[in-house]
Formats: sequence, C-alpha cells, structure tokens
Amino acid sequence: MDSNIVKNLSRIGVVSSVNVAKMTARVRFIDRDDIESYDLHLLNRGSKTFKDYWIPAIDEQVLCLYIPNTGGRGVGEGWVLGSWFSDEDTPVQIGETIRRVDFGDGSFIEHDRASGNLTLHATGDVIITGANVRIN
Repeated sequence: MDSNIVKNLSRIGVVSSVNVAKMTARVRFIDRDDIESYDLHLLNRGSKTFKDYWIPAIDEQVLCLYIPNTGGRGVGEGWVLGSWFSDEDTPVQIGETIRRVDFGDGSFIEHDRASGNLTLHATGDVIITGANVRIN
C-alpha cells in the first residue's frame, strides 16, 4: 500500500457541520489548508438494541478514520471516531469511579460507583414516566 495513503487514513480536524438526519458530520482539517471532508459517519456506542446517541458540537476537535479506496488510490469512506479532553476543553469532574454526562446547558447526570450516588441536575423540567414510579 502506498505510504501516502497510510498517512491519510487517520486525521485530526474540527467539526464544521453536522447532518443529524443522516448521522454524519463534515470536518475541516486545519493542517491540510482547511480542506473540508465529505459527510463522515458518526461512530456511536450501539445502534441496534442499546443506543447511545451523540452528535459532536461545531468546532469540536475530533479524530477521523478512513478506509483505503477499493480502487487503490486515495481514501474511501470515513468515520468520526470521537473527541478527547485537552488543555482547552477539560472534564467538569474527574475520578476513577465517576461517570458523567454534561449536556452543555448546565444539565448533567453523574454516577459515582464508589459511593453509589447518582446526581441528576436539570436546568429545565424533569419528567419521569413509567408504569410505576416509586420514590423511596
């Protein structure tokens, strides 16, 4: 395989647009003269029975992966694999036992395995529906 193709299989860029209906994003590659990708698939955890829905924010730094073009020239389909924390974009809470999801408006859900505590903070209404709802 051509070494130039191998160098282009993984790329770092920033999200320039998203298509929520198609679950795709376009990414601008700053190190490549701001060239913009075509629509890249968004990688999520689960898509059949268990579904974890995620759309990256515009200007979020992401890692992209491409597969080689079947014709042997260039790259083919691509995916946005995800993002990571940096000096500019740091986690709100850290810890080995912490799982937290922040929603960007001040709302969050946090679970601490060590204490068993589950914290739900909403900036809007909290709506709970179920066949039976018990509060202990």
